[in-house]
Amino acid sequence: MPSEPSSIRIAVLALDGCVASSVTGPLDVFAMANLLSRDGGKGAPFSAELVSVRTGPTRIFHGLELAAVRAVEPTDRFDVILIPAVVGSLDACLAEPATSAWLKGQHDQGAKLAAVCAGAFLLAQTGLLDGREATTHWGLARDFAARYPRVALKPELLLLDHGDVLTAGGITACLDLCLHLVAKHASPELASHCAKMLLVEPGRRFQVPYAVHSAPREHGDAAVLRAQEWLEAHLASEVSLSGAAAAASLGARTLLRRFQKATGVTPLEYVQRLRIEAARRLLETTPRTVEDISQAVGYVDTTSFRRRFKARTGLSPDAYRRRFALR
Repeated sequence: MPSEPSSIRIAVLALDGCVASSVTGPLDVFAMANLLSRDGGKGAPFSAELVSVRTGPTRIFHGLELAAVRAVEPTDRFDVILIPAVVGSLDACLAEPATSAWLKGQHDQGAKLAAVCAGAFLLAQTGLLDGREATTHWGLARDFAARYPRVALKPELLLLDHGDVLTAGGITACLDLCLHLVAKHASPELASHCAKMLLVEPGRRFQVPYAVHSAPREHGDAAVLRAQEWLEAHLASEVSLSGAAAAASLGARTLLRRFQKATGVTPLEYVQRLRIEAARRLLETTPRTVEDISQAVGYVDTTSFRRRFKARTGLSPDAYRRRFALR
């Protein structure tokens, strides 16, 4: 796509192990923005291309190759660089110094760096997120926080924009990110038009409704694991720290300390997360009433259940069912 004087020049970075849709999706959004702009929309068009820091094809995580990838040149200057989601080969990408060096060099020359999902790890590797808030896929939050403690991670958010660096949540959040860039560099009207043409829900702010509770079980503490299993088995009944401690053959204070170290939460918070997760599954797969579901997962007071459910997922039980029901 030839670059016009007023074009915003965008590089979509191809990486081995990248998710195809997080590479091709942005190209589609910006191509649609250009098409709609020529049809009368306001704002400058975009010039987007697929690039790599090395020569040769790029292998997508499911095995196919991206052949139409241009190797970057020392004279290249971009306005925005999109870092895609990566699956399976993240450590290999992080160990490649050329990528980090190129990203920092482009940033030094004024490029905005925008990362999606696990791409946030590559952005954090440059040090440009230190001392700032950032987001990534909710399932990667624990790993990200351990690797980059200087970054203020906000995994509940879908998108964060600091002007020069941007991060977005899961893989399909690349569409939210690109629409945000269209609105920012062209116009909100053009972004809205693109969203309608592509059938993308605009204005998403949070990824908490999508997050699935997955408690760590490979922590190596057999007593804590016994407590976890007891709590899971007694989910719908009244649970207590003393009951979990007895199942673990530990004192209550000792269990509390070891449980929090192994799982990151207290036993009672663990129960709340299990109950909300069980309620989510019932809302998705059954026609049972909210009152019935609240009782089934261990809440005597439906009002309390509704309050806790919304605090955990960002949606009321009824709104959650409307969005995620599988029937």
